Amino acid sequence: MGETGLVEARTSRISALLAERLQPFARGTTPTVAVPMANNPEVLGCIRVAVESGLARFVLIGPRDEVIRLAQDHEVDLGSATLVHETDPVSACARAASMAARGEAQVLMKGLVQTADFVRSILNRALGLAPAGGLLSHVALCDVDGFVRLFLITDAAITTYPNTTQKRAIVLNALACATALGMETPRIAMVAPVEKVSDKVISTREAAEVVAGFAGDPRFEIDGPFGLDVAISADAAVIKGISGQVAGAADILVMPNIDAANVLYKALTGFAHARTAGIVAGAAVPVVLTSRSDSEESKLNSLRFALAAATGTYATA
Repeated sequence: MGETGLVEARTSRISALLAERLQPFARGTTPTVAVPMANNPEVLGCIRVAVESGLARFVLIGPRDEVIRLAQDHEVDLGSATLVHETDPVSACARAASMAARGEAQVLMKGLVQTADFVRSILNRALGLAPAGGLLSHVALCDVDGFVRLFLITDAAITTYPNTTQKRAIVLNALACATALGMETPRIAMVAPVEKVSDKVISTREAAEVVAGFAGDPRFEIDGPFGLDVAISADAAVIKGISGQVAGAADILVMPNIDAANVLYKALTGFAHARTAGIVAGAAVPVVLTSRSDSEESKLNSLRFALAAATGTYATA
């Protein structure tokens, strides 16, 4: 198979899963996506595909004339979209979050706004989008050529150096995403540099504490600390003498901190040309928060991921 064939194969695998999970929308009510400051060509490109596919309706918040002009330039049909005129990014974020809190939007998607302003609007306690004691975390779906299965990585973008309590919330957010993707009893690996618990390597101790705290939970299998090799490779697990349901078969990689998670995510996309889709989980609605450097395909798949997650029920502690 040539280079093009490989790309198409990888694209179809992640896209096929998301298309399957989006089928309930074809049979029911079309979800609404609220986009603050939608005057962004890349966002409008995603919207065009979603509208043409009948996946969602959109509320586009931003400078009305500019949104219309950009839509015309990029051949985006705004016939089914609701336009809300707003020139201030902070106010646009607040309006989008308020819509989600009132049930008028089932997904939030970041437009041409600062990430901090966008996230702050979601965390506004008066709106109740983020549950008390909860945590927002990034969950990325990855498709690596030659690897047997799709898997999730968390948290590469939001929580910097999570403690044990925060890692518990990160696990639950990832579980909710896995459930929305149809993963039954997902296998969760708490990743660390080594498998031996040591006070000198804090991530190993925290991993063991999280695993112990979830002991007997019927919703998933969880184990660790595992080195990344043990988490993903059955051969590595056998060589190191590590057994169990998760070793060598992890569906979800809970990384020790943002340094490890972000580097792994970017290494997979940069060196292995992984196909990805990522959302922010933990709020009352899924949130699309893509990077400016993400490919158009990744942005579109992230929107599809969020729409699929909107059909599920988020796990709670």
